Amino acid sequence: MIRNMMKRLGLLRTSVSFQLTLNYGLLVILTTLVLVVFIYFQFMSAFHAQRYRQIELSSQRLVAVFEGGGRADLIRVIEHTLSDRIDSDREVYLLVDEQGNRLAGNLDSVPVSFMSYQNIFEASIVEDGKVAKGHVKMILLTDGSVLFVGHDTREIDAISSLIANSVLVALFAALLLIAVGAAIFRRELEYRVSTVRRTTEKIGAGQLSQRIPLSGVEDEFTHLNRDINTMLDRIEALMNGVRHVSDTIAHNLRTPLMRVMSSLRRIQQPGRSLGEVQVATQLAVDEIENLNVLFGKLLQITEMEAGVKRQAFRPCRLDAIVRDVTEMYEAYAEDKGLQLTLDIPASIFVRADPDLTASALANLLDNAMKYAATSVGISVLGSESGQVRLVVQDDGPGVPPDELSHLGTRFHRLNSSYPGHGLGLSSVLAIVRLHEGSLHFSDAEPGLKATICLPQDNAAFEPATFRDSR
Repeated sequence: MIRNMMKRLGLLRTSVSFQLTLNYGLLVILTTLVLVVFIYFQFMSAFHAQRYRQIELSSQRLVAVFEGGGRADLIRVIEHTLSDRIDSDREVYLLVDEQGNRLAGNLDSVPVSFMSYQNIFEASIVEDGKVAKGHVKMILLTDGSVLFVGHDTREIDAISSLIANSVLVALFAALLLIAVGAAIFRRELEYRVSTVRRTTEKIGAGQLSQRIPLSGVEDEFTHLNRDINTMLDRIEALMNGVRHVSDTIAHNLRTPLMRVMSSLRRIQQPGRSLGEVQVATQLAVDEIENLNVLFGKLLQITEMEAGVKRQAFRPCRLDAIVRDVTEMYEAYAEDKGLQLTLDIPASIFVRADPDLTASALANLLDNAMKYAATSVGISVLGSESGQVRLVVQDDGPGVPPDELSHLGTRFHRLNSSYPGHGLGLSSVLAIVRLHEGSLHFSDAEPGLKATICLPQDNAAFEPATFRDSR
């Protein structure tokens, strides 16, 4: 049992919560002690000042009696004062003649260690054979006699002792309460933290779907747990994305590399003609160039997600960029028999990279023209919230509702019959996030509507357009 108690004390000593509570409690006690000492000295100073005033008043009264009626009246007043039982057990009086003989009073002898005439001093007094301490004033009268007036310090000593004992008891009780409170606080904190520890242990073991349960109380731990859960959601999404990207890259690398290897092994066989060698070589070159484009797009997306291109931002006219990109696609639209419609204001400003913004719009246009039946519409809309909306809409077959959330995922392709790597919309999403905007897909009934939201920048000067930056 003793070993268990020592172990628990060791755990308490190393507990951060226990140490914080204990240190805070000790700081409170120290502050309280300083305040108590200050109040004590102020109280004792006021008590002494009151006692000195009483001695001064008694001295003046007795001196006035002596001056009015002589030594006999003074003796009579002293005896009467001691017999009235009003503070007589604490008052000190002594009248001695020129030879030091006691004439009246309740002291057995002259106070020891007196300092000087007319000053109140602390001295040892003997009253009824008992030695005590008191505050005394010595007055030399005109007939040569000496008058001592004062109070003993028993009352002050009793009050001082009472205060000291009370402080010690309160200090012990406070230390005990701090120790108990620190243990309770440590237990409560350990209980609240234990849920986080258990969840992190499971996550560390590979269970990324684990989340910290939230309590019904909106306290600091609930906010912290909610933030941690949000972080875990993001980490799980990133891990799933990395796993998906890794699997997809491996698949996209393996297929063309197998085609290259198969083609090269065929031409290694004896009897192959020069034409077959050239065809196989060209196939290998095309596949390698295709892989080079794939890695280039992945590198571009990675750079944009890391914010490498952010330093190229400047105020630019979004309407001018839209017109420039649309003109580039007009011939392609005519060849496909599609109609391009524009609905944009005279001028609208955004702070962006013109090349990246044009690239994002070109990707959306290219994707819309792939699936459009008769037309593709482009519009730019402002809003009161300071956001600019760039909308690209087609009238094609659209996207199933359960697939809308997957648009923008790397290597995700709805129709594998179309050429590409499934990185176009991923590139658009990375560009939009780099511009601190958002990308949304919705059903246009029929077709697909892609909406880019960008922060508006009301620049006071004429910025560069997409054509100026090329």
